[in-house]
Amino acid sequence: MKKIFLLLFILPLLISAQYVSADFVVLNDGMDASYNDIEKVWKVFHQQAIKRGDKIDWSVWKRTAKENDNENAADYVIFNNFSSKAQYDKTMSNFNYNQAVAEMKMGLKGKMSSSKINKILQKDVKKQVRNYRLELVDATPLVGGDLKVGDKMDFSTMSQLNDDYEEYESEVWKPMFVNEIMKGNFRWWAMTKIVDRNEDAYKKPTHLVWNIGVENQKPFEQKQDFISRKMRDSANEYREMGNPSELVLIYTSN
Repeated sequence: MKKIFLLLFILPLLISAQYVSADFVVLNDGMDASYNDIEKVWKVFHQQAIKRGDKIDWSVWKRTAKENDNENAADYVIFNNFSSKAQYDKTMSNFNYNQAVAEMKMGLKGKMSSSKINKILQKDVKKQVRNYRLELVDATPLVGGDLKVGDKMDFSTMSQLNDDYEEYESEVWKPMFVNEIMKGNFRWWAMTKIVDRNEDAYKKPTHLVWNIGVENQKPFEQKQDFISRKMRDSANEYREMGNPSELVLIYTSN
């Protein structure tokens, strides 16, 4: 009963955000430490923006490198979460870089000098940023409490091949994850739709699917009745799936 209560009432990182700006950041060589210095400074601004009601959440995740990564594989993913596109548009239209820097300096007064902050922010650390604006399509609740630094999340790109692809994910795969969540093998699943992207972003994917597992989770159990097997086997008719990637939470606005 306790597990059911958690499943119904605990919300995840993205479930309360109807509109998300996701930056996939590729760093210049040797700039990992400098990039982290920048995010530590920007964290002050993001926390104040949340208090003002400009957004509802901010977080930075480090992508786990893979052997087959290409030279522009993302090193980090930054999420800025908003209650709606209207909130996103208003926040972006009102953003002023100089005011943001002044806010960071005020928040770090007594902890870091103004000149040091300037030096950190002026470093050229990013080779490329692929930005995607996402709308939440469907999700399960999150179980197991709030996310914390060190937690892991997997995602896969999806390229829609069929008009009812979203319904397929919701009706076929979401129930499987709900079942696994109830058994304690997963914490969360969600599907987001890419509604806008910048020039550097990859053009092929239409959706991103996310899930959060647990340590030492058991193998994914799937029903073996005829209908269930046929629906899973038809996945390639609905979408083309990219290779999964793992993210590790390193900074959060909480």
